[in-house]
Amino acid sequence: MSLGRSIPYHLRQNKSIERSLFIDLLSRIGRYRNISDYTYIGFGGPFLEDFKFLHSTLRIQKMISIESDSNVTSRQKFNQPVSCIQIQNQLSGDFLTNHEFSEPSIVWFDYAIPGQLAEQLAESQVLVSKLTAGDIFKITLNANPGTLGTPPDGSDLKVYRAGIAKNRLTDYGPAVINPDDVTAANFSSLLLQALHSACKRGVESDRRLYVQPLSAFVYNDGQQMLRATAIILNHAEKDLFFTHTRLNHWAYKNYDWVKPRPISIPDLSTKERLFIESLLPNGEASTIRESLGYFIGNSETEANELLKNFVNYYRLSPSYSRIVM
Repeated sequence: MSLGRSIPYHLRQNKSIERSLFIDLLSRIGRYRNISDYTYIGFGGPFLEDFKFLHSTLRIQKMISIESDSNVTSRQKFNQPVSCIQIQNQLSGDFLTNHEFSEPSIVWFDYAIPGQLAEQLAESQVLVSKLTAGDIFKITLNANPGTLGTPPDGSDLKVYRAGIAKNRLTDYGPAVINPDDVTAANFSSLLLQALHSACKRGVESDRRLYVQPLSAFVYNDGQQMLRATAIILNHAEKDLFFTHTRLNHWAYKNYDWVKPRPISIPDLSTKERLFIESLLPNGEASTIRESLGYFIGNSETEANELLKNFVNYYRLSPSYSRIVM
């Protein structure tokens, strides 16, 4: 089964939108604390694209890439875009054991392997327990219900998958997982609530601190993925944080981590995109659909949702063109 990583990073348009929203969120948090003073820690992948983007947009100069595959580590060293990235060949769990979070930190653990969900949630709890007030963390989980498998005996698919999900979520999940919880529409919400449970446990030992969810998105660029971002706050600083960041006015906020916001835009020709953008920002999806005279997608219902998403995210949507190098 293909993971999202099999699609070249620069062609994942929904992921690109989510990354731009992450930068926007961090910029707003920068009104509360200087983001350029933070250390960024994450899974860089072979091209270290996120590291380059955060450095160029937010001027972060302390960066650590964690990579368990020694061959990918070698590739990272070849592709290293800026010299301020420390490339460490180790497992994320080992990193958490050895690293001292002595400076303000932004940590993004980009998990992709669905069969390791229990370990990923437990590791998220450990991560949060290591952080302190002002630290920011982001977690990616594979939210494709197809990874829960199919029953070998031909029994009910959703009932089978609910059982698998129950085993993978362990005690981070709800006491009862219903068959409808493991559908494509609902599985990301189930994972998000389990992640919230894991993260809240990470601050249980310090009653001064709490986990403040900030955003949660679900998107599909080959695999359905969940991405959720939060900050550790001191209860006494909550009002100050929201006053300075003005996040209450941010259209993409998610403070409860009950249901993630979908990011899914349609595949458009250049002509279609230019036409639709000429009707924005004042045009609505329904009037744009009427102006086109046809729908873009596999069905009219799906097409209407995709067009609504494009209206919401068009300013952040990447444009691709061919160049000669």
